Amino acid sequence: MFQHVFAEMNSMLDDIVKHYPSAQGPRRQELLQNWSLLRRMSDGIMDEWLAFEEKMVCLRAAGFSAETDMSDAELPEKELPAFNRGQGYYRLLMYPEAIQQFKQVLQHFPNSWQSCMYMGMAYFQLDDSAEAVGHFQKVLHLTEQPGLKAVIFNALGCLMAKQADVKEAQKYFALAHQFDPTLPEPLHNMQACLSGAEKLRCNSSMLTWM
Repeated sequence: MFQHVFAEMNSMLDDIVKHYPSAQGPRRQELLQNWSLLRRMSDGIMDEWLAFEEKMVCLRAAGFSAETDMSDAELPEKELPAFNRGQGYYRLLMYPEAIQQFKQVLQHFPNSWQSCMYMGMAYFQLDDSAEAVGHFQKVLHLTEQPGLKAVIFNALGCLMAKQADVKEAQKYFALAHQFDPTLPEPLHNMQACLSGAEKLRCNSSMLTWM
């Protein structure tokens, strides 16, 4: 639902970054107006999203749930406003802001595997491999769920592949397949890593845990 809007916003922002330094006269004024519009849109979207998340928190606090499992009950950190704000920022592709929120969550719940996973993915999106690896490794220490371990190993493999460490990437993809043979991404990534002709897959499997 948001993809088209953000694609247009990113296109406008790329245009500003590329052309503003050399722009003159009316063109420079046009780019300034576009920048002002983007700022207003960004602030408006964030305000609406945070208001929505606050309502969701109130519903959960009142005991409402459309889920049949006990996952929320087992993750008390989800009731923190910072957790919900972090999710909101992440979904809006505002990764530095998401990181700051989940840092606050981890101050209260240092063993929150889901917060560590969000941190890892945010740093992954920002191409900060060292931080991403650290948080993904912490998730592996905090969980015994084979499916979760599989998606984390798959993400680690993608990180290694981005660093051109094919041997290490293949090792992680193999571990991911070992922990969850039904997960299609590790097998795809093994082949993509060797051929270099296909795009690595990571996000779709991770979304089931976020």
